[in-house]
Amino acid sequence: MFTWIEIKKQAIKHNLGQFKKIIGPKVKLMAVVKSNAYGHGMVEIAKIALKSGANWLGVANLDEALMLRRAKIKAPIFILSYWEMTDQVKEAIKQNIDFPIYTFEQAEFLSNLNKKKSAQGRSASGGKINIHIKIDTGATRIGVSTEEAVNFIKNVKNLPNLNIVGIFTHYAESESKDQSYTNQQTEKFQKILSLLRFFGIKIPLVHSGCSASTINNSKTFFNLVRVGLGMYGLYPSNNTELSAKKKKIKLEPVLSWKTKIIQIKNVPAGTFVGYDRTFQTDKATKLAVLPIGFFDGYDRHLSGCGQVLIRGKYCPIRGRICMNLMMVDVSKIPDIKEDEEVILIGKQGKNEITVDDLAKKIGTINYETVCRINSLILRKYV
Repeated sequence: MFTWIEIKKQAIKHNLGQFKKIIGPKVKLMAVVKSNAYGHGMVEIAKIALKSGANWLGVANLDEALMLRRAKIKAPIFILSYWEMTDQVKEAIKQNIDFPIYTFEQAEFLSNLNKKKSAQGRSASGGKINIHIKIDTGATRIGVSTEEAVNFIKNVKNLPNLNIVGIFTHYAESESKDQSYTNQQTEKFQKILSLLRFFGIKIPLVHSGCSASTINNSKTFFNLVRVGLGMYGLYPSNNTELSAKKKKIKLEPVLSWKTKIIQIKNVPAGTFVGYDRTFQTDKATKLAVLPIGFFDGYDRHLSGCGQVLIRGKYCPIRGRICMNLMMVDVSKIPDIKEDEEVILIGKQGKNEITVDDLAKKIGTINYETVCRINSLILRKYV
């Protein structure tokens, strides 16, 4: 095993504990494990999160929801984004999956699908399919417009075999220091809730809060929050991290990425390294070859600017990062040997390479950096 990811279970428990401390005992917590748990491994993270106090699991689509059920996970599962109107939905109904609804066509499809079925196992909803209505309050993604929301919900409520158990929205700018747009979205959402109450429509679960808004803005809690990035010990932005520090909330990084040296090469001055000859040594150089490349999710844009840790020392990447290999300069490390451990993300000695360090170098966000780590790489849960 030359390359692996280490996931700290205790860090997940700690981070969820920090969020539970913020929201208090009356607000439920949904652990967002979509997209392979942001690169951390969906099934195992789901199990750890539930043991650490999560009440719900959030996934991106129907395939992910069914994957969790096949792993014998019985906790409430909600599809956050999309699902296809196919026969696969029948299996999801049997497995007690909660669906998002943002078109009337979706609602009719579920209602008609369930007419001739007893939907065994859905005793909590009286044999009906649990749905959550998605409201677009300003992110301009999926969702029912705020102007149409109340009439839309009234019409859906008239359909048989459906149980509206939730209503939710998503924030566009909750990571910002300026919370005015988030507050505008929340006000639109609250207005819809007030109108629904006026018409005698009560929806049990109300959720809008994500990691950033949960730290930055207590107005977004309602009775369920969805925690994704923060569970993995990552802050959505510098503003959010600053806000967390002021509130004495500290998140712990969950993921470390490690590999081993597969070859040591001593090359003379004037040697070109890697594809396109983008780097040439100016003196005798000792190189270590690592079994990591852009196929593994280590971004090619880190060529010439990235670095790794070996024996606690920073070693710069030389030449282009290849599909499955890359080269680093280890000239400053005496007696270095093949098979020595290398840190791509994580801490070694007094030094550290963070997810945010890599993201900043390539001009992206920490979300993308971890999500793109190849799911075929072994995850160790320690």
